[in-house]
Amino acid sequence: MVRRDARILVGADSTIIEATDAALEILGMSLAELRALPPGALSLEEDKAGREGFEDAWQEAGRGAIVGAGTVRLLDGRLTRVRYMIDPRSDGTFEVIIERSQESVAEPPRAYTVGSVLSAWRTAERGLTELEPDSPEWTNAQAEIEHFRTEYQRLARTERARREPPTFGVG
Repeated sequence: MVRRDARILVGADSTIIEATDAALEILGMSLAELRALPPGALSLEEDKAGREGFEDAWQEAGRGAIVGAGTVRLLDGRLTRVRYMIDPRSDGTFEVIIERSQESVAEPPRAYTVGSVLSAWRTAERGLTELEPDSPEWTNAQAEIEHFRTEYQRLARTERARREPPTFGVG
């Protein structure tokens, strides 16, 4: 579940406007250090294929809310894996909600829209019927279904999160 208090407010020009203490803790930096980064420096996708996948998901969403996971380079050079939700706001800014992930930093980046999550979830469930129950393939398919269910629930909560007042200014 995404921690509701680990939020970053990003301007339309990709500059950091504000961040909560929880987000700063995850990123391992102060608000001043975060604001001093050049626009886009926190891009979750370092490689070209990852950036293209992210941009494809963003376009599919009509620049609406997306969820995903990616690897972020911290100021001290360490890598950390985060799950995120990016939610455009009516004033042109973007709210980025992050949480630490237990996934390996070597995992490829992922970005999902509501449509892509539902499609992948349905495909995984259809494939499950063709597998022998309790086989390793069946177990893997169950894990994949749970993953997509979780991602869908994160996206579905986006609308409720929009109604919650952000708690910026505490960093």
